[in-house]
Amino acid sequence: MKTNPFFRSLLHGWLTSLGATTFQAEDGKDALHKMTEVHPDLMICDISMPRMNGLELVETLRNRGEQLPILMISATENMADIAKALRLGVQDVLLKPVKDFDRLRETVYACLYPAMFSSRVEEEERLFEDWDALVSNPIAASRLLQELQPPVQQEMSHCRIHYRQLVSADKPGLVLDIAPLSENDLAFYCLDVTRAGDNGVLAALLLRALFNGLLQEQLAHQGQRLPEMGSC
Repeated sequence: MKTNPFFRSLLHGWLTSLGATTFQAEDGKDALHKMTEVHPDLMICDISMPRMNGLELVETLRNRGEQLPILMISATENMADIAKALRLGVQDVLLKPVKDFDRLRETVYACLYPAMFSSRVEEEERLFEDWDALVSNPIAASRLLQELQPPVQQEMSHCRIHYRQLVSADKPGLVLDIAPLSENDLAFYCLDVTRAGDNGVLAALLLRALFNGLLQEQLAHQGQRLPEMGSC
């Protein structure tokens, strides 16, 4: 949906060559309209779209209980947007320009047939590789944590949210994470890593991953509330 017309045509032809039947939409609203008649096995969309962007589209679908696999292809390198997409349960985000179509094919198959094309061992290996990269580069880990912080002002679940950091911008202080659960509920946590140094940054990233898992479970089972996270 709604990407560069040339790339969209190229993607359509490539998917057709794999035996897929494709349906195209101009933007998020058009996609929602077409999904009243068509029930795809996989959605590929851009984050940046007019009228309704990719993040809004995915959030709308997940709030409706729609769990179809979604693959995002986007030019953005904004970690906050990528993190939000993954938090909403998007299977993967590929950055433009997409040149490695072998990897794209593997990603598409992994979305459609997760039991056949992905394994827990491979996921754990990738996790350890990412973790080692963060441990070996604490400056990059700290920068990543800062990029993942929510906007200082926003509206969510009928609430106005505003916060302010009281430490210098180059040092991690109070880590805040917040996300909507429904139109009327939200979840958040705060973690003070002021005196924890590099270990505090890594702990904050781990906690964020745990929080993401809880949110995805909530989206998959809308009738259930999140378990309470006890203090320690």
